[in-house]
Amino acid sequence: MTKIKLIALDMDGTACSFHQGIYETNIMPIIKAQEMGVRVVFATGRPVLTSLSEAIKVKMDYFQQYFIGFNGACIYDIKTNTIVYQQTLSASQVNFLFQLAKKYHKKLWCYIDDLTKVIVNFNPVAENNPELAFFHGEFIQYDSTLVIQNESYKCIVMNVHENDDFIIAARGQNIEIAIDASGTAEINAPGISKLAGLKWISAQWDIALSEMMAIGDSMNDYWMIKNVGLGIAMENSQEQIKAVAKEVTTTVETGGVAKMIEKYILNNKK
Repeated sequence: MTKIKLIALDMDGTACSFHQGIYETNIMPIIKAQEMGVRVVFATGRPVLTSLSEAIKVKMDYFQQYFIGFNGACIYDIKTNTIVYQQTLSASQVNFLFQLAKKYHKKLWCYIDDLTKVIVNFNPVAENNPELAFFHGEFIQYDSTLVIQNESYKCIVMNVHENDDFIIAARGQNIEIAIDASGTAEINAPGISKLAGLKWISAQWDIALSEMMAIGDSMNDYWMIKNVGLGIAMENSQEQIKAVAKEVTTTVETGGVAKMIEKYILNNKK
Protein backbone atom coordinates (compact mmCIF):
# COMPACT_ATOMS: atom_id res chain seq x y z
CA MET A 1 0.00 0.00 0.00
CA THR A 2 1.13 3.56 -0.76
CA LYS A 3 2.65 5.30 2.25
CA ILE A 4 0.15 7.65 3.92
CA LYS A 5 1.50 11.20 4.14
CA LEU A 6 -1.68 13.01 5.16
CA ILE A 7 -4.72 12.16 7.29
CA ALA A 8 -7.93 14.15 6.76
CA LEU A 9 -10.40 13.89 9.61
CA ASP A 10 -14.03 14.87 9.72
CA MET A 11 -14.97 16.23 13.14
CA ASP A 12 -18.58 15.49 14.20
CA GLY A 13 -19.22 11.77 14.43
CA THR A 14 -15.62 10.99 13.49
CA ALA A 15 -12.81 12.61 15.49
CA CYS A 16 -15.31 14.30 17.81
CA SER A 17 -18.50 13.27 19.51
CA PHE A 18 -21.46 15.01 17.88
CA HIS A 19 -21.42 18.76 18.64
CA GLN A 20 -18.69 18.19 21.23
CA GLY A 21 -14.91 18.19 21.53
CA ILE A 22 -12.39 15.74 20.17
CA TYR A 23 -12.84 12.27 21.61
CA GLU A 24 -10.15 11.69 24.25
CA THR A 25 -8.96 8.39 22.78
CA ASN A 26 -8.06 10.11 19.51
CA ILE A 27 -5.80 12.83 20.92
CA MET A 28 -2.49 11.00 21.40
CA PRO A 29 -2.61 9.00 18.13
CA ILE A 30 -3.16 12.25 16.20
CA ILE A 31 -0.24 13.92 17.97
CA LYS A 32 2.02 10.89 17.48
CA ALA A 33 1.23 10.70 13.77
CA GLN A 34 2.30 14.35 13.39
CA GLU A 35 5.47 13.66 15.36
CA MET A 36 6.25 10.99 12.75
CA GLY A 37 5.97 13.61 10.00
CA VAL A 38 2.46 12.75 8.81
CA ARG A 39 0.29 15.76 8.05
CA VAL A 40 -3.08 15.77 9.84
CA VAL A 41 -5.90 18.17 8.98
CA PHE A 42 -9.48 18.56 10.08
CA ALA A 43 -11.90 18.65 7.14
CA THR A 44 -15.23 19.71 8.55
CA GLY A 45 -18.48 21.48 7.92
CA ARG A 46 -17.93 23.39 11.14
CA PRO A 47 -17.03 27.10 11.08
CA VAL A 48 -13.39 27.95 11.58
CA LEU A 49 -13.08 30.17 14.64
CA THR A 50 -14.94 28.07 17.21
CA SER A 51 -13.22 24.89 16.04
CA LEU A 52 -9.60 25.99 16.30
CA SER A 53 -9.39 25.04 19.99
CA GLU A 54 -9.84 21.40 19.02
CA ALA A 55 -7.07 21.67 16.43
CA ILE A 56 -4.76 23.28 18.97
CA LYS A 57 -5.59 20.52 21.45
CA VAL A 58 -3.86 18.06 19.09
CA LYS A 59 -0.98 20.48 18.32
CA MET A 60 -1.99 21.30 14.76
CA ASP A 61 -0.75 24.85 15.37
CA TYR A 62 2.68 23.57 16.45
CA PHE A 63 2.93 21.32 13.40
CA GLN A 64 1.71 24.15 11.13
CA GLN A 65 -1.31 22.43 9.64
CA TYR A 66 -4.21 23.79 7.64
CA PHE A 67 -7.85 23.66 8.73
CA ILE A 68 -10.54 22.92 6.14
CA GLY A 69 -13.72 24.60 7.35
CA PHE A 70 -17.24 25.03 5.96
CA ASN A 71 -16.80 21.83 3.86
CA GLY A 72 -13.84 23.33 1.98
CA ALA A 73 -15.17 26.85 1.44
CA CYS A 74 -12.54 28.28 3.80
CA ILE A 75 -9.03 26.96 4.37
CA TYR A 76 -7.28 28.45 7.36
CA ASP A 77 -3.62 28.49 8.34
CA ILE A 78 -3.72 27.61 12.05
CA LYS A 79 -0.20 28.81 12.75
CA THR A 80 -0.57 32.27 11.23
CA ASN A 81 -4.32 32.70 11.87
CA THR A 82 -5.03 33.65 8.28
CA ILE A 83 -7.44 32.55 5.58
CA VAL A 84 -5.37 31.12 2.73
CA TYR A 85 -8.21 30.05 0.43
CA GLN A 86 -11.93 30.75 0.20
CA GLN A 87 -14.83 30.26 -2.18
CA THR A 88 -18.24 31.57 -1.23
CA LEU A 89 -21.85 31.61 -2.29
CA SER A 90 -22.56 34.95 -3.95
CA ALA A 91 -24.77 37.57 -2.33
CA SER A 92 -27.41 36.92 -5.00
CA GLN A 93 -27.38 33.20 -4.20
CA VAL A 94 -27.75 33.95 -0.48
CA ASN A 95 -30.70 36.26 -1.14
CA PHE A 96 -32.27 33.59 -3.35
CA LEU A 97 -31.93 30.95 -0.61
CA PHE A 98 -33.62 33.19 1.96
CA GLN A 99 -36.45 33.96 -0.44
CA LEU A 100 -36.79 30.25 -1.13
CA ALA A 101 -36.80 29.49 2.60
CA LYS A 102 -39.62 32.00 3.07
CA LYS A 103 -41.62 30.41 0.25
CA TYR A 104 -41.28 26.88 1.64
CA HIS A 105 -41.27 27.81 5.35
CA LYS A 106 -37.75 26.56 6.06
CA LYS A 107 -35.30 27.62 8.76
CA LEU A 108 -32.08 28.94 7.25
CA TRP A 109 -28.75 29.76 8.90
CA CYS A 110 -26.00 31.36 6.78
CA TYR A 111 -22.36 31.80 7.76
CA ILE A 112 -21.37 34.99 5.95
CA ASP A 113 -17.94 36.23 4.88
CA ASP A 114 -17.56 38.00 8.23
CA LEU A 115 -16.56 35.05 10.43
CA THR A 116 -18.06 36.74 13.50
CA LYS A 117 -21.61 37.01 12.12
CA VAL A 118 -24.41 34.82 10.76
CA ILE A 119 -27.75 35.63 9.12
CA VAL A 120 -30.79 33.61 10.21
CA ASN A 121 -34.54 33.70 9.55
CA PHE A 122 -35.54 32.22 12.92
CA ASN A 123 -34.53 32.51 16.57
CA PRO A 124 -31.86 29.84 17.15
CA VAL A 125 -31.30 30.85 20.78
CA ALA A 126 -34.97 30.49 21.73
CA GLU A 127 -35.06 27.11 20.00
CA ASN A 128 -31.69 26.02 21.41
CA ASN A 129 -30.58 25.06 17.91
CA PRO A 130 -27.68 22.54 17.86
CA GLU A 131 -25.65 24.81 15.58
CA LEU A 132 -25.23 27.18 18.55
CA ALA A 133 -22.46 24.85 19.73
CA PHE A 134 -20.30 26.15 16.85
CA PHE A 135 -21.03 29.86 16.86
CA HIS A 136 -20.64 32.55 19.52
CA GLY A 137 -20.89 35.74 17.48
CA GLU A 138 -23.58 38.16 16.27
CA PHE A 139 -26.92 37.10 14.80
CA ILE A 140 -28.43 39.20 12.01
CA GLN A 141 -32.15 38.57 11.69
CA TYR A 142 -33.40 38.29 8.12
CA ASP A 143 -36.65 39.78 6.93
CA SER A 144 -38.05 40.27 3.44
CA THR A 145 -36.96 43.93 3.34
CA LEU A 146 -33.30 43.00 3.88
CA VAL A 147 -31.11 42.88 0.79
CA ILE A 148 -28.06 40.85 1.79
CA GLN A 149 -24.76 42.26 0.60
CA ASN A 150 -22.56 39.54 2.09
CA GLU A 151 -21.31 36.39 0.47
CA SER A 152 -21.58 33.15 2.45
CA TYR A 153 -19.21 30.30 3.24
CA LYS A 154 -22.06 27.92 3.99
CA CYS A 155 -25.80 27.95 4.53
CA ILE A 156 -27.70 25.38 6.56
CA VAL A 157 -31.37 24.52 6.10
CA MET A 158 -33.19 22.30 8.59
CA ASN A 159 -35.76 19.54 8.16
CA VAL A 160 -35.37 18.69 4.47
CA HIS A 161 -34.94 15.58 2.31
CA GLU A 162 -33.78 14.88 -1.25
CA ASN A 163 -37.25 15.32 -2.76
CA ASP A 164 -38.10 18.43 -0.75
CA ASP A 165 -39.34 21.32 -2.91
CA PHE A 166 -36.74 23.61 -1.34
CA ILE A 167 -33.90 21.23 -2.24
CA ILE A 168 -35.14 20.67 -5.80
CA ALA A 169 -35.35 24.44 -6.40
CA ALA A 170 -31.97 25.09 -4.74
CA ARG A 171 -30.22 22.42 -6.81
CA GLY A 172 -31.39 24.30 -9.89
CA GLN A 173 -28.99 27.09 -8.87
CA ASN A 174 -25.90 24.95 -9.50
CA ILE A 175 -24.79 24.82 -5.87
CA GLU A 176 -23.42 22.01 -3.71
CA ILE A 177 -25.86 20.41 -1.26
CA ALA A 178 -25.18 17.57 1.18
CA ILE A 179 -27.99 16.25 3.40
CA ASP A 180 -27.13 14.35 6.57
CA ALA A 181 -29.08 11.63 8.35
CA SER A 182 -30.90 14.17 10.53
CA GLY A 183 -32.36 16.00 7.52
CA THR A 184 -30.05 18.99 7.74
CA ALA A 185 -28.70 20.25 4.42
CA GLU A 186 -25.36 22.05 4.09
CA ILE A 187 -25.19 24.35 1.07
CA ASN A 188 -21.92 25.54 -0.48
CA ALA A 189 -20.69 27.27 -3.62
CA PRO A 190 -20.37 25.24 -6.84
CA GLY A 191 -17.41 22.88 -6.78
CA ILE A 192 -16.87 23.22 -3.04
CA SER A 193 -16.32 20.03 -1.07
CA LYS A 194 -13.87 18.61 1.40
CA LEU A 195 -12.24 16.85 -1.56
CA ALA A 196 -11.71 20.21 -3.29
CA GLY A 197 -10.04 21.44 -0.10
CA LEU A 198 -7.74 18.42 -0.09
CA LYS A 199 -6.86 19.05 -3.74
CA TRP A 200 -5.81 22.60 -2.83
CA ILE A 201 -3.66 21.28 0.02
CA SER A 202 -2.27 18.59 -2.29
CA ALA A 203 -0.83 21.31 -4.50
CA GLN A 204 0.60 23.27 -1.54
CA TRP A 205 2.31 20.34 0.13
CA ASP A 206 3.00 18.16 -2.91
CA ILE A 207 1.06 15.24 -1.46
CA ALA A 208 -1.00 13.20 -3.93
CA LEU A 209 -4.57 12.18 -3.12
CA SER A 210 -3.37 8.57 -3.34
CA GLU A 211 -1.08 9.33 -0.38
CA MET A 212 -3.95 10.50 1.82
CA MET A 213 -6.21 8.73 4.31
CA ALA A 214 -9.62 10.31 4.95
CA ILE A 215 -12.08 9.31 7.67
CA GLY A 216 -15.69 10.47 7.89
CA ASP A 217 -19.31 9.52 8.45
CA SER A 218 -21.66 11.83 6.54
CA MET A 219 -22.58 12.85 2.99
CA ASN A 220 -20.26 15.86 3.06
CA ASP A 221 -17.43 13.31 3.42
CA TYR A 222 -18.52 11.27 0.38
CA TRP A 223 -16.19 12.62 -2.30
CA MET A 224 -13.05 12.75 -0.18
CA ILE A 225 -13.57 9.20 1.09
CA LYS A 226 -14.22 7.96 -2.43
CA ASN A 227 -11.21 9.66 -4.03
CA VAL A 228 -8.29 9.48 -1.60
CA GLY A 229 -5.93 6.54 -1.43
CA LEU A 230 -7.47 5.15 1.75
CA GLY A 231 -11.04 6.22 2.44
CA ILE A 232 -12.45 5.00 5.75
CA ALA A 233 -16.03 5.18 7.00
CA MET A 234 -17.07 5.23 10.63
CA GLU A 235 -19.41 2.49 11.82
CA ASN A 236 -21.91 5.26 12.55
CA SER A 237 -21.73 6.44 8.90
CA GLN A 238 -24.56 6.85 6.46
CA GLU A 239 -24.76 3.77 4.24
CA GLN A 240 -23.72 5.69 1.11
CA ILE A 241 -20.40 6.46 2.81
CA LYS A 242 -19.74 2.85 3.77
CA ALA A 243 -20.43 1.84 0.17
CA VAL A 244 -17.51 3.88 -1.21
CA ALA A 245 -15.07 3.37 1.68
CA LYS A 246 -12.20 0.92 1.48
CA GLU A 247 -12.68 0.05 5.14
CA VAL A 248 -15.17 0.61 7.95
CA THR A 249 -13.84 1.33 11.43
CA THR A 250 -15.72 1.39 14.73
CA THR A 251 -17.80 4.25 16.16
CA VAL A 252 -16.52 7.55 17.48
CA GLU A 253 -17.28 6.39 21.04
CA THR A 254 -15.04 3.36 20.61
CA GLY A 255 -12.10 5.29 19.18
CA GLY A 256 -12.58 4.40 15.52
CA VAL A 257 -10.19 7.14 14.37
CA ALA A 258 -7.48 6.13 16.85
CA LYS A 259 -7.70 2.53 15.66
CA MET A 260 -7.11 3.49 12.04
CA ILE A 261 -4.20 5.80 12.85
CA GLU A 262 -2.62 3.05 14.93
CA LYS A 263 -3.17 0.45 12.21
CA TYR A 264 -1.94 2.42 9.21
CA ILE A 265 0.52 4.90 10.72
CA LEU A 266 1.79 4.11 14.22
CA ASN A 267 2.07 0.35 13.75
CA ASN A 268 3.18 0.58 10.14
CA LYS A 269 6.55 2.29 10.53
CA LYS A 270 8.96 1.79 7.64
